Amino acid sequence: MKRCLAGLLVIVGATFALQASAQTHADDVALWNGNWAQYLSLESVPLAARGYVAASQDLTIEIDAPLRKVYRIYSDVNNALGLHPFLKSIVPVRRFDAYGVPTYDFIAYEDIPLPDGTTFHGVTVAQQRFFASARYYDADSYDVPGIVTHQHITFKRVRGGTQVTEHLTFEAPPLYISQTVQGGVYAHALVQNGLKSRIESGYFKDCAGDDDAD
Repeated sequence: MKRCLAGLLVIVGATFALQASAQTHADDVALWNGNWAQYLSLESVPLAARGYVAASQDLTIEIDAPLRKVYRIYSDVNNALGLHPFLKSIVPVRRFDAYGVPTYDFIAYEDIPLPDGTTFHGVTVAQQRFFASARYYDADSYDVPGIVTHQHITFKRVRGGTQVTEHLTFEAPPLYISQTVQGGVYAHALVQNGLKSRIESGYFKDCAGDDDAD
């Protein structure tokens, strides 16, 4: 099990080191709480009433590995580092159980290229909720000034491995929805294919319970 955690600890440690010079964990918590409150307020208003539109797209891939191993690796957002084209760091905020559901709050820092050649330094607050026994997890994220992404990620055993489907829904003002969907789908597809390649190549170490034995 130590081998399974080593990579994660290195990543988390490095992430904390990168952010430590700028702000403390208390600052991260305050940032997440404040932005998440904005997200909840926004989501309490119907799309049309807030002048937003939504667009959805599914991304499906098959990975030649046991479902439990794929779920463990795929659901760990830290494993997207180095694969997501915009993602620069992940800052953990808190892990807790919400009515028995394991939940993870975090901040993602991104550098997003814009059509005019400039870079938008994005700050995304997000929450993951894990339902391993039901073979899925959900995630919601909010980017100031108001881009919302909902993810419902499902895992299914198939001949030769595991089928993963990302059900993605983006919410944004009409002016930004096309760019939001294009950039979001592009980034998720790169991560999805990158994780497939790394899992199948043995990049990630095996852990106890990865063999899908019931």
